[in-house]
Amino acid sequence: MKLSEAILLGSTVLTPRAGGQHFAETQSGCALGMAAIANGCTFHTVKNFDERDRRTLGTEGVWGNWVLQKVVRPCDCWRFWIRREMRIKDIITHLFDWHVMVKKNWTLERLVAWVETVEPKEPKTFGPSENTSLEILERRSQMHIVGRSRDEEEWRDADDWQARVTAFAVRHKSRPRRDAL
Repeated sequence: MKLSEAILLGSTVLTPRAGGQHFAETQSGCALGMAAIANGCTFHTVKNFDERDRRTLGTEGVWGNWVLQKVVRPCDCWRFWIRREMRIKDIITHLFDWHVMVKKNWTLERLVAWVETVEPKEPKTFGPSENTSLEILERRSQMHIVGRSRDEEEWRDADDWQARVTAFAVRHKSRPRRDAL
C-alpha cells in the first residue's frame, strides 16, 4: 500500500488531530498516524530519541527511506520560520499540522495529492515472510501469465484495493469521516 492511499484509508478510522502521530485515548492522529494505523502498525512509548524526530519517529521503517529525502516544500510559509527544503516526512507533518488543521487552507485530499507526487510509483515491497499465503499464490500464478492486457491489470488492481478497504473497514469497524457528513 502506498503512503498516499494509507492516509486516506486511515482517515476513516482516526479523527484528524495535530501535534502527534496517534492519540489512543481519543482515537485521533495526524496524517502519518492515520497511514500507520491503516498499514496495521501499533504505537508504544519510546524513550531516548532525537527530539527533531518526535513527530515522525519510525516513519521510514514503515514506508521506506524515500521519506528521508529533502525536497522543497509546496507551501509559501516564511523561510525564516521554517526551512524551505525539508525531509518529505517533515513536510507531511508541517502541511497537516499547520495547513490542514490550523490555517485550513489545505485539505487532507490536497495533502494526499502532494504525497502522490513525491512517493515511489510502486509501494514498498516486502519479502515472502511478510506476505499472506494468498498473496504468494497470486504472485506465483501471475508469473505464468504472459501478455496480460492493461485493462485486466487495472481491474485486478481495483479489485485488490476494494478487498483491502473492505477488510480494513471490517477489522476496525470504520466510521465515516466527520467532514464528509
